Amino acid sequence: MDQDRKAEIDWTDPQARAGHLKVLVDDTEAALELAAEQADDTEVQTIGWLLTKILGDDVVTDEAGHPQIGEGTAPDRVISITDPQLRHGRKSAARRFDGFKASVTTEVTSELIVDIADVPAPGGDGAHLMPTIERVEAHAGVTVERAIADGAYGSGDNRAACARDPNHRIDLVSPVSQPHDPKVDKSAFHIDLPARRATCPRGHSVTGEDRKDRQGRPILAFTFARSDCETCPLFARCVHSQSAGRTVCTHAHEALLQEARQRQQTDEFQVLYRLRSRVEGKIAELVGHGLRETPYLGEQKRQLQRLWTGATVNLKRMFKLAQAKNVDLGIVLARLSPGQMGLAPG
Repeated sequence: MDQDRKAEIDWTDPQARAGHLKVLVDDTEAALELAAEQADDTEVQTIGWLLTKILGDDVVTDEAGHPQIGEGTAPDRVISITDPQLRHGRKSAARRFDGFKASVTTEVTSELIVDIADVPAPGGDGAHLMPTIERVEAHAGVTVERAIADGAYGSGDNRAACARDPNHRIDLVSPVSQPHDPKVDKSAFHIDLPARRATCPRGHSVTGEDRKDRQGRPILAFTFARSDCETCPLFARCVHSQSAGRTVCTHAHEALLQEARQRQQTDEFQVLYRLRSRVEGKIAELVGHGLRETPYLGEQKRQLQRLWTGATVNLKRMFKLAQAKNVDLGIVLARLSPGQMGLAPG
């Protein structure tokens, strides 16, 4: 189709590229004006949103009023007009990918998958912890007493959420992130919350001042005298201010994080956390069955693929468990009523 062809310009010429960009932006803005006349049409609304999002993500205006491709990557940037939900994601600071992520939860004893969900590529995995626990409890009819997860899930907010209900406390077994430079990290400072005092590795102590974090929650800020910091051999690594000394701020759930750091050093934690490795093998098995190969557009279709893939892996696991215990699954299934198998009668 002619409209899908690349423009016949000299792409090595900056002026030619700038001119073509202006044509594209002008055409897009004209299309949006026409779309505004049919704003009640759902399809027009969707296309209008997509065009507006792309302009906002990728185009800026210079001082002369000319459109330019913006530098950097906008948060939640649309990267495909074919699948507008597609996003940039990261496995680590050095490894980027485009697409979606899947959240996988298993029961450690049986190694059966109890939850699998399609989740957006951007953002941290930790945000999906509590929704996952809620789904498992609702769909499996169980009460989650312990969650074992990697460090992405071990935030103070997640620990507070797991401890919020005194009648249903969830034991979150997740390591606190390891600092890049342990000698000058916040964890190297002794923070006495009841006394509102912090002591640096060199023995200098200061009293905390009341502050608010970005969510308006109360925290403490400890600012050390620059004259004390300048005498420390770690000064260049520890202090980044040009005028003040080192400032250390607590988290809104600092007490829970301190408790988690202490627990992380115990043998009990190490024994429990080793169980998490089982889910890695399960994820590898899911990938072998095409978990990362998603040919479908739309969250509902992607989620359906996740569920079918998870069901396949679970069936394989059930066969192995039955074989190991000499259980005839045919006999077991024959004894179940339609309601017990999740089937509606009639």
